[in-house]
Amino acid sequence: MAQVSFAIQDIRGRLEMYDIRPSDSLLIIENERHLLAERLGDKLKQALSLQKMGQICYNTGLFAQSLNYHLQAEKLLERGPRNERANNLNDLGMLLLLNNQRDDAKRVYFQALSIYQRSGNLKGQGSTYGNLGHLYEKCSDYDSAFYFQGKAMETLEKINDLDGIALINENIGSIYEDKERYEDAFRYFSRALERFKVNGNTPMLIDAYNNIGDIHRKTGNYKVALNYTRQAEKLSKENKALSRLSSAYRDLGKTFSFLQHADSAFHYLELSRQLYIETYNEDSKNQAALLKVLYDIDRKDARIAQLAKERRTAIIIYATLGIIACLLVLLFIIVIKNQRQKIRNERRLRDQEAVLSVANQRLMEVELQNKKLREEQLQTEIESKAKEITSHTLQAIEKNKLLEEMKLALTEIIRNDSRSYKKELRQLLNKINQSFHKEASWGDFRRVFEEINQDFFLHLQQINPDLSAADLRLVSLIKLNMNTPDMAALLGISTDSLRVSRYRLRKKLGIEPGKSLTAFLQAI
Repeated sequence: MAQVSFAIQDIRGRLEMYDIRPSDSLLIIENERHLLAERLGDKLKQALSLQKMGQICYNTGLFAQSLNYHLQAEKLLERGPRNERANNLNDLGMLLLLNNQRDDAKRVYFQALSIYQRSGNLKGQGSTYGNLGHLYEKCSDYDSAFYFQGKAMETLEKINDLDGIALINENIGSIYEDKERYEDAFRYFSRALERFKVNGNTPMLIDAYNNIGDIHRKTGNYKVALNYTRQAEKLSKENKALSRLSSAYRDLGKTFSFLQHADSAFHYLELSRQLYIETYNEDSKNQAALLKVLYDIDRKDARIAQLAKERRTAIIIYATLGIIACLLVLLFIIVIKNQRQKIRNERRLRDQEAVLSVANQRLMEVELQNKKLREEQLQTEIESKAKEITSHTLQAIEKNKLLEEMKLALTEIIRNDSRSYKKELRQLLNKINQSFHKEASWGDFRRVFEEINQDFFLHLQQINPDLSAADLRLVSLIKLNMNTPDMAALLGISTDSLRVSRYRLRKKLGIEPGKSLTAFLQAI
C-alpha cells in the first residue's frame, strides 16, 4: 500500500521550503510574524502565518492544533486571494479526512476545486483532483477514486508537471494495490519511481522503493522484494529518515519471514520495533516541546488579547470622555450662540418696537391732528349751521314781529274805520294770519337743526311717538335756549298759549313735576 498520499506529500513539499527544520522555534517565528501582521492589519499575511503554523503542527503529529490554525486562516481568507484560500482549503480537507470527517472534507475539496477553476490554476486543480481521488479511495469508492485520479493526471499533463504526474501514478498504484491488481499497481509505482529518481525527491523515492517491494512480496517475488526494500533501507539511513527506516526494517522482517529465515526476520522486526519506539519517543519529545510552545503562545496571546481588550476599553473610555467633552463644548457653544442670537433678536425686536412705537406715535399724532382738523371743520360747520339757523330764526322773528305790528295796525283800522274797504282789509288780515302757519320756513329750519343735533328727533320719537309737528317746533326752540317772547312770536301764539303748550309737552314727555323741561331736552 502507498505510504504517502498526494495531500500529505504536498504539505511536506511546502515545509521543505523553510530554511530550518519544522520545530518549536519555527512555530515561535511564525507566531511572531502572525502578531506583526495582526498589528499591521494585514489579513493575508496573518492567514499565511496561521496556515504555516498549522502545517508545522501537522508535521509534528498535532492534528487538532493544526486543524484549529487552518480554520482560523480560512476565516481570514474567505474574501482574500483565491489561490491562497484554495491552498488552505486543501490542507483543511486533508485534516478533516484524518479526523474521519469525510463529508466535510469532500465539501472543502470541492470548494478549493471551484476556486482553482475560476482562477484557471491547472496545477491547483490537478492537486485537488488527486486529493478527491485519495478521499474516495479511503471511502472504498474505487470507481470515483479512479475517476478523480484520472482527472488529476489529465490536468497535470496539460502543464507537463512531471513531479505531480509521478505523485498521481503513486496514488493510482495505491488504488490498484487495494484492489489486489498487483501488476497494474507495479506498473504505476514503477513510473513514479523513475520520476522520483530524476527529480531527487528522496522521501518519495524511499516510499516508491517500499511500495514496489510490497508488491513483489505480495506476489511471492521475495528476493526481488528484498532488493527494493534494501534500497529503501539504504536511502533512509543516508537521509536519517527514521520513520521510513522503521518501515523498511518491518518490510525486511516480513520478507525474511516468508523466506523462512526466522533469525533475520526477528532481527529486522526487532530493529523496526526499537526504531519505532525511538522515533515515537523523539516525536513525543518534539510534540511536548511544541505543545509547551503552543501553551506559551496561547498564554501570551491571551495576555495580548487581555491587554488589547483593556486598551480598547481605555480607548472607549477616553473616546467617550472626549465625545462628552466635545458635546459639552458644543453645547456651551450652542448655548452661547443661542444666547447671543436671543440677545440680537431681543435687540432687533426692541429696535423694531421702537420704530413701530415711533411710527404709531407719528400715526397717532397724524390721527390726532386729523381728528383735530375734523373737529375744527365740524365746529366750523356747526357754527355755520348755528349762524344759519340763528339767521333763519331771526328772520322768522323779524317777519313775525312785522306781521304782528301789521296785524295790530290793521285791527285798529278796522275797529275805527267804517269805510267800504273794510272788507278788503279783513281779507288782508286773514292772509297775514295764515302766513303764521306756513311750513316752508319751518322745513328749512328743521333740516338745519337736525344737521346740528343729529338723532335728536329720533330720541324724542322713542320717548313718545305721538308728538305733533307743533310739539316738535316748540321742542326745537327750547333746545336753542330761545326766550319765551321770541318763541311765542315764531310760533305765532301768545305767551299764555305758549305756557299751555309747554305744560302739554311736559305731560307728553313724562317729565315729573319740579324738573326742568329745558334741562331735560338739553340732555338728549
